[in-house]
Amino acid sequence: MNNDLVRLPLLFVMLCALQVFVLNHCHLFGCAMPLFYLWFVLKMRKGMPKWVMMVIAFAMGITIDTFTNTPGVAAASMTAAAMAQPYLLQLFISREGDDNFIPSRVTLGLKPFVNYTIVLTGAYCTLFFTLEMFSFFNTLKWLQCVVGSTVLTVALILAADTLIHRVK
Repeated sequence: MNNDLVRLPLLFVMLCALQVFVLNHCHLFGCAMPLFYLWFVLKMRKGMPKWVMMVIAFAMGITIDTFTNTPGVAAASMTAAAMAQPYLLQLFISREGDDNFIPSRVTLGLKPFVNYTIVLTGAYCTLFFTLEMFSFFNTLKWLQCVVGSTVLTVALILAADTLIHRVK
């Protein structure tokens, strides 16, 4: 738990700065944008209380919303992702697993971690772009944004997780 007191605020600040100053300016084909700050929710410790996860995720979402002019979209999506994370994580871990581990490709294994990342990122991007567009009149554009952003975000998260564990 003491490790979380240093790790979470540092990760919070780094991911917010990276998203606001760099990644928000990267639009692939005019619709796909990496939403890398979702990594914050993916890396939350398994045994963390759900209400703490939701409050921290909401704080990150509202911080992103403040700097990107998306009123409430990231906050609602991050809160929903934090609410779903413990239940999705249960699908990809073994029953006798440690109660206080941090999800990664090392702790879960490569295939379960990739699947966990794809499912949570896909759900997040679907909710994010549904709230942002708030319309289904342009379904093709919505689908391009969801799929493109999911692919970019998953690729960045897997690359970052691999890089972090190679450095250790």
